[in-house]
Amino acid sequence: MSVRRLFWTLVLSLGSLVLISCETEYNSALHRQDTLLYGDEKEKSLGASVALSVEKSVKINTDVDVNERVQRILRKIVAVCDRKELVYTIRVVDEDVMNAFSLPGGYVYIYKGLIDKVNNDDQLAGVIGHEVGHIVAKHALKRLQASYGTTILELGALVGRQGSLAAGIDLTVSSVFFINSREDEFQADRLGLKYMKLAGYDPGQMKVMLAKLLQEQNKKGPQPMSYWRSHPYIPLRIARVDQEAYGKSQFKDYLNLTGEDR
Repeated sequence: MSVRRLFWTLVLSLGSLVLISCETEYNSALHRQDTLLYGDEKEKSLGASVALSVEKSVKINTDVDVNERVQRILRKIVAVCDRKELVYTIRVVDEDVMNAFSLPGGYVYIYKGLIDKVNNDDQLAGVIGHEVGHIVAKHALKRLQASYGTTILELGALVGRQGSLAAGIDLTVSSVFFINSREDEFQADRLGLKYMKLAGYDPGQMKVMLAKLLQEQNKKGPQPMSYWRSHPYIPLRIARVDQEAYGKSQFKDYLNLTGEDR
């Protein structure tokens, strides 16, 4: 990803917030009122800008069968999700990495390495449903508006310091768009499970997929781009998903849940 391009995209987008009044809307997915600086059109514009930068920095897989598979699953998830007004797109990143992420405005990215490791469409639907959950709940937008003032100052302080510019911008952009909080992860899982059930997929396969990701993490350790880094708290998420999907959990899940705040 072009660091400088993404830097100016982010700065201009953040700066424009000063001229926008807050909007309060009812989030039907979360059953609460949200106060947002971004309306739907601004969200779409921001998402499109960041997606353009992302797709210039990675190789997109064009295999027809692979793309038809993920698009079919996405269509089923979107048909039952709580934000149907967006135009959702999904791209397959042609890298042997187990990762997936989403951007505001309806953009979902899933890595070929993750697709190759799933055993069925239900597991893939768990990943895609989770990413749609992030978009529906507007997690990236909320992180952005919560940090936009300090982010501009922090990024501005880095300009001219060539040694730290790229690293600082990468860290800030990653923390805003790609690093999810624990509550964000739990919410996206809950929404993903809901959409899986409504779309006719087996919600129990989300836990299986998370366990598969955790096994890969334990085997290979932290990777520069991995699901573990962009979607933390996997052991806790497995326990929560088990409870949400079946209303019960195993003993090891109970230990994870009771120790989550320690």
